[in-house]
Amino acid sequence: MGNIIYKSDNIIPWDTQSAFKMTNYRVSVEENMIFCYLKTYVHGGDLVLCSYCFTENPKGNDNLHLYINLNPENREDILKIDFGFDGIKEISYRNKKTDIRLEYRPFKSDDEQGFYWCGELVLKADTIENLSGKKLEEDSIFTLNMTQTFANGDMFVLFGNPEEENFKAEDCMDVFVVLNY
Repeated sequence: MGNIIYKSDNIIPWDTQSAFKMTNYRVSVEENMIFCYLKTYVHGGDLVLCSYCFTENPKGNDNLHLYINLNPENREDILKIDFGFDGIKEISYRNKKTDIRLEYRPFKSDDEQGFYWCGELVLKADTIENLSGKKLEEDSIFTLNMTQTFANGDMFVLFGNPEEENFKAEDCMDVFVVLNY
């Protein structure tokens, strides 16, 4: 069936949603053992995505990479978003840089697990329809993957094995199904 995300007419509180944790990694130094999660839902046709990375002093704007394919039947329709605490570095579609605009809100906080930073991205409904020719409705299917990379080549991945030779996150995306909340 795939991973379930919810569609709602209302904003869904983040603490009531499933968290998809990056559990696949290639790490050579312990300081890069930063845990990162992704939460997502559909609100008013917009795809809302939020990353949670447990690091006390976030910096940079390019260590998270989100891959979304709104047309899984066409493997070339990949939207890639490179971002970090300091903002969005680049957005590409079908391996070409694009001027697609996304809402982005980074913030920091802490809880019983420690300090973390979040980056909330909103892919608007009209952009989704322009890219895919469809709206995100109940039973819509798309594929997604997310990576966190480090300067020394270390990597965390939501789906796939980054230890494999020639690993590409866009080749290891998993299915997400939209259901009513």
